[in-house]
Amino acid sequence: MKILIIGADGQLGTDVAKAFVENGDEAVPATHADIELSDNESVARCLKENHPEMVVNTAAMHHVDKCEQDPAKAFAVNGLGARNLAAAAKEIGATLVHVSTDYVFDGEKKYPYDESDAPRPLNAYGNSKLSGEYYIRSTLKEHFVVRTSAGTVRAGRREASTSLS
Repeated sequence: MKILIIGADGQLGTDVAKAFVENGDEAVPATHADIELSDNESVARCLKENHPEMVVNTAAMHHVDKCEQDPAKAFAVNGLGARNLAAAAKEIGATLVHVSTDYVFDGEKKYPYDESDAPRPLNAYGNSKLSGEYYIRSTLKEHFVVRTSAGTVRAGRREASTSLS
């Protein structure tokens, strides 16, 4: 299977590409030099040129403080960028796997979140990632949203959550 990895030069993107290659898939790396998520034309061009069967988006504006300082840029990359990927994937008939975050939740729950929990982001980063999820869900049927967590410590125990939807 031909898989386009967006954010392939980051920590997660590098690991994801390696796993696909080890599985015998054709992993095509795409870095910021190859694609600008906030630019619809750049996204469409990259996907049309590579014509993958699957797109895995590991890229994001993820530095929480920078997202708070520039929420418009965070929304452009994490929200509209996800929309751009979903539209381009739909155009070429590709499945989109989008890596999101547990920052879409408020952290008040006393045990791990799951996909049926209502999101309630508390900052620009969480809001921008949630908007990306909504854009994807409303644009492309063939998608997976994966919410990851590095885990947190609450009441003396470590919690983590991962959900697919």
